[in-house]
Amino acid sequence: MSARRATHRDHALVFGAGIAGLTAAAVLADHFANVTLIDADHLPESPVRRPGVPQGDHIHGLLVGGQRTLEELLPGIGAELRQAGAVTVDMGADFLLGTNCGWGTRFPSDLTGVTASRALFEWAIRRRVLALPGLTLLQKHRVDGLTGGSGVVHAARIRSSEGEVLTHEADFFVDATGRGSRAGHWLTELGYPELPQSTVDPHVTYASRTYLPPREAPDWLACYLMVTGPPQTGGGSIATIEGGRWIVTLNGLGPHGPTADEAGFLPFAETLPHPVIAEALSSAQPLTPVITTHATANRRRHVERMLDQPANFVLLGDSACCFNPVYAQGMTAAVRSVALLRAFLPQHLEGKVPAARFHRQLAAMLDTYWLLATAVDLRHPTTQGDPPGGLQRLLATGLDRLLAAGTRDHHAQHVFLEALNMLRGPASLLSPQLALRLLRAHTPRTPPTACHPPPAPRR
Repeated sequence: MSARRATHRDHALVFGAGIAGLTAAAVLADHFANVTLIDADHLPESPVRRPGVPQGDHIHGLLVGGQRTLEELLPGIGAELRQAGAVTVDMGADFLLGTNCGWGTRFPSDLTGVTASRALFEWAIRRRVLALPGLTLLQKHRVDGLTGGSGVVHAARIRSSEGEVLTHEADFFVDATGRGSRAGHWLTELGYPELPQSTVDPHVTYASRTYLPPREAPDWLACYLMVTGPPQTGGGSIATIEGGRWIVTLNGLGPHGPTADEAGFLPFAETLPHPVIAEALSSAQPLTPVITTHATANRRRHVERMLDQPANFVLLGDSACCFNPVYAQGMTAAVRSVALLRAFLPQHLEGKVPAARFHRQLAAMLDTYWLLATAVDLRHPTTQGDPPGGLQRLLATGLDRLLAAGTRDHHAQHVFLEALNMLRGPASLLSPQLALRLLRAHTPRTPPTACHPPPAPRR
């Protein structure tokens, strides 16, 4: 295939039918006559878990910034999620946040989102995308490798669950296969250099199960005990999801992590810095077994650092960068990367810019999310990875001051919630204007064990 043919609009291939792959397929369908979506799973027709999403049983958050971006990509999807049972949450009023600095203030805000299971998020998006004209779903097939030459990918070798190998030619290729992507192997097979990677692994274990809340439910819809640094080694979250259920995820560092032992789930919650989660679970009814995962490292594949790369092959979502799930950045980073792809495609299809430019733009966006995640993770003694840089240390200190101020000052807490929900970048947390306000609102740390959680504000 010539470089010119790489700008044709006949056929696009998307590997992986998760959040990134589905939304990418929707964007590509606006530009290509045919889009083929390939996944190793049999995709369910209802919102239930599937094997290809191993972390699907844990809490998943599509942050407010991600929900707004998803609404731009798929107008009306928020209403469809709520109609299917997703829960509307005011992150200022309905969200209880405890950190080493104390309890964040609660107040009515404009930070409104929805909570739901990962299965419901994906099902709602999948239902919309699969109805698009020109879109073909190839289930129970996986990518074996790529063929190419002259600086472009020509085709993908696709293997069915029965072992049959097919070759699919296309003009544009997207890898959205996730944390376990084999993109580096595929590119090496084509003669490209090794794909550089970065890893920051705090060695966190997660354990999750679903509950039926007690009749006397608390005055919050989501609760988060956040591990912000030593000496704290464990945390946890509760989110209200469809069907009026709670999904509960407990987490711990290194040897202090939870296990899959059902009898040990509540006792582990009782070891957390505040009993709020344990008290909530003590009168709730467990509905599922305990599911654990250790695949929680932050990992980036730096395609932007490759001087030589195919002009028509891009990485999206966890294939490009996956995060410690505790910060709930993954789905939001995925849909934001697809929005970036949508802006990139017109110039690419005119033959003006190759995928290398997209990967540089994507890297600049991911730098923000990577900085926020690793600034905290690099504080933990269990973490493996490059030592924190000056900006990471500065940001971690700034977050401490912001969280402390947020225990008394609504504005400071709103700023933190905006950062948590990917509505502002880390640079804004270091601005002189905010620093001055934090000095005025300075308060000593008051650990959550020393005080009661704040009540829900009056509406």
